[in-house]
Amino acid sequence: MNAWTTTLRTGLPLVYDGEQFTIAEIEGRRILLQQMSAEGRPTWRQVDLSVLLAHPSTEFLVETSPAEPAAAALLGGLSSAEDDALTVRFRHVQEVRFGFQLGSSELALEGEPRPDYAPGMPLMHRYRAKATELGVDPATVRRWVSKVERDGPAGLVSKRQPKGVLDRADPRWLEMARTVIGSLEKSSRPVRGLVLMEIEERLAKKYGSDEVSIPKQTTGYALLKELGRGTNAFQGSTKGKRSIANRPQGVFGKLRATRPGEYVVLDTNSLDVFAMEPVTCRWVQCELTVAMDLYSKVITGLRLTPVSTKSTDVAGVLFETIRPREVPSASTGEPLPYCGVPSTVVFDAQKLVDAHGQPLLPAVAAETIIYDHGRIYVSNHIASVSAKLDISLQPARPHTPTDKPVERWFKTLNQGLLAALPGYKGPDVHSRGEKVRPRRTSFWTSLR
Repeated sequence: MNAWTTTLRTGLPLVYDGEQFTIAEIEGRRILLQQMSAEGRPTWRQVDLSVLLAHPSTEFLVETSPAEPAAAALLGGLSSAEDDALTVRFRHVQEVRFGFQLGSSELALEGEPRPDYAPGMPLMHRYRAKATELGVDPATVRRWVSKVERDGPAGLVSKRQPKGVLDRADPRWLEMARTVIGSLEKSSRPVRGLVLMEIEERLAKKYGSDEVSIPKQTTGYALLKELGRGTNAFQGSTKGKRSIANRPQGVFGKLRATRPGEYVVLDTNSLDVFAMEPVTCRWVQCELTVAMDLYSKVITGLRLTPVSTKSTDVAGVLFETIRPREVPSASTGEPLPYCGVPSTVVFDAQKLVDAHGQPLLPAVAAETIIYDHGRIYVSNHIASVSAKLDISLQPARPHTPTDKPVERWFKTLNQGLLAALPGYKGPDVHSRGEKVRPRRTSFWTSLR
C-alpha cells in the first residue's frame, strides 16, 4: 500500500451520496455504513461494494499525497532522444535491482548476469558498482532505485521545470516593470536603459533602497524583451503599440452577418501611390473610401478623392451602395453583380421596373453602417443622410482595426495592385524610395 491507496476497513470515514459515514461492517460485497444523527442516535445504510466504489460522490476521508502529473503526461512529453536516455537509465536500475537489465532471468541478455550484479551479491555492493560504472554518487543510484520502486520508469523523469528569465527575477521588480511599460503605451518608443532606471527609482521610493533585488543591465534588457513580447513596447510600430493596447481584454468576438445589407462597413484609407491633379498638375496623394457588405464581402460602393475625403464623398458612397445599378453601355462591359443575388433568377419582370421602366431592385438595402471615428463619419451630414435612408449607425471601437474587416481588403489592394503602378510610394516614409514620382510619360490622374 502507498499514499495513493487505502485499505477498506471498519471504522474508515467516508463521504457517500453527499453525507458522511463510517464503515461499520464488511461482509462479502455488503458494506454497512453508520451515521450519527444530531441527537446522537446512529442510523444505518447498506450498499453494495461496487456501487460504493463506482459512485461519483464517494470520497475516503484519509490523508493523500498531493496531486502529481500522470505517467502518460510525463512520458508523452519526452522527445525521442529523452525517451531513449530514460530507457537506458531504467535498464541500469533494473540491473541493480534484479541483476538483469530487462528485469528477469528469462529475458537475460548475452553475458548476464555480470559478476557485480549476480544473485546473492549485497545490494550496497551493487549500488557502488553501478555508481562507479556511471560516474555518479552511490546515493544517486539509491535514489533512482527508490523512484522506480514507487513510480516505475516515470519516476526517473525529471519533474523540474526549466526556469525562464522571468522566473529568476523578483516578483516586485516584474510588477513594477509591467506598470512602467503600461504607462508608456501612448508615448514615443522608449529607451530601455531609461526604463530600467525608472523602474529602479520607483522601487526605491516604494520599498526603500536595496530592498528589491535589481537585475544587471544585460538581464534587465532580457526581462524587458520578454515583458514587451507581443506589445510593440520596444520594437515595431508605435501606432501598432497603441492598437495592441486597445485590444479587448477578453475573448475576441466577431460580428456575424446573417443576410446581405445587415452590416455595411465604411472606411477611408490613404493609398500608397502618388497621383497627378489634372488641373494644377501637382503630385497629390489619393484617398479611397469604400463600403463593404459584411455578409458577402462585396464592395458595394467606392469613391476615389485627391488630398482628403469630405463628408460629401462618404454620402456618395452610401448612395452608390443603396441605388440600383445602371445598365452599362456596350463599351463599359458587364455591370457589377447585385450583392447577395444569384446570377440567374426566375422572377416576374413586371416587378423589376416601375411605370417608367426604372429598375427597382437595389444593390444592398443597408440596415447598419459600421464606421470609425473620423470627422467625416461623425459629421451632421452623414447622420442626416443615414436618418433619411433609415440606416442605423454603429461606430467601431477607437484604435481597434479588428472591428472593420475592410482593413484586410485595403492591404490586398495595396499589395496586389498599387505596388505595380507608377508612383507607388510604400506604406510609410520608412518604405519610400528615392524617386517615387513617375515620369511624365507614365502616370495616372486622380479624378473626382
